[in-house]
Amino acid sequence: MYNSERMMKAVGDISDDKIEKTGRALGYQKERHSMSRAPVRMGRWLSIAAVVALILALGVTAYAIYTHWSRGMEQRLPATEEEKELAEQSGLSDTSHTVSATANGVTISVEQTIIDGDSAEIALRIEGWQLDREQELDATVWGWMPTFNGEGAPAMGGSFVEDRDANDRVFIIAADGSMEFDIWARAGDKLGTLSGKEIRICIESLGVGGLKSEYQPLVEGPWELVWTPSSNSELLTVQPDADLGDTGIKLVSAEVGPISAKVALQLPELWKGYETLEHHDLQLVGVRLTDGTVLTNIFGPPTQEGYADIDNLILELDYSSHQILQPEQVEALIFASNFPWARTLTDIDLIIIPIK
Repeated sequence: MYNSERMMKAVGDISDDKIEKTGRALGYQKERHSMSRAPVRMGRWLSIAAVVALILALGVTAYAIYTHWSRGMEQRLPATEEEKELAEQSGLSDTSHTVSATANGVTISVEQTIIDGDSAEIALRIEGWQLDREQELDATVWGWMPTFNGEGAPAMGGSFVEDRDANDRVFIIAADGSMEFDIWARAGDKLGTLSGKEIRICIESLGVGGLKSEYQPLVEGPWELVWTPSSNSELLTVQPDADLGDTGIKLVSAEVGPISAKVALQLPELWKGYETLEHHDLQLVGVRLTDGTVLTNIFGPPTQEGYADIDNLILELDYSSHQILQPEQVEALIFASNFPWARTLTDIDLIIIPIK
């Protein structure tokens, strides 16, 4: 049992905009009342009552409702409660939208978005779709690709969020019967930025197959989701023109956002691996923060890799981060070679390039 006095004190610390978001999620709308004497903020007290009722019902701390992370986001971008709170305050994480569509008894809704200038992570919640065990392992969403202000992203992907039980059995259906389908997209040079753009997703059907076997629709749509989520366009841009150790490669420029990064390297000679879809040997793997913290293995293989200026041997590599960053706190970039994301890195593997 929670101490009610402590709980009300915690709720009292929550800002109006957060209470309004929670009120909308619970079905309340904040009302503005004007009176000839001192104004009475009835909307706030109504929302507080709903918050307290929800806290008592769920048995969670007062702030947990505001730092909701979907199952998929917990896996892709694990964060502390403080980092989640900062992500919401900055606009990077958005759980405020109640966008949903229902067809043939199945509801698909937007659960969460995490978007900076170059990267978008979208979590969709699917409810009401009944699947047996065999179908669960072969479930497919047909027509999930998003557009941003009407344009498709140059790189994107989507998949169901998987978990494992005590017997190491993979499942996608949560205990409450829902499923989560997560989509990622990258702006690249084509879109410039994803911040502030209207997203449209039109899912045609839900079914099974599509990879190893022919796709079979089980539930027909369409489910159309259209909304403009909040986003964070903070960006650290530098042009260090620094040598990367004794590799003969130079770091010409770099951009670091909250969940993405881009680097431009000048190579000593022509590299043709991009034509055969190989990865360049030298890769961005992490950052050092202004407080001395070193974060490695936070970037996976680049989402895009190719020449921005082949005549001058300028190779551009785009990355998504597995760690939420505050760009202004990044003081150095860290590189390593030989498939660095597939192994544990030691200090001797790292090339650290100060950018401040």
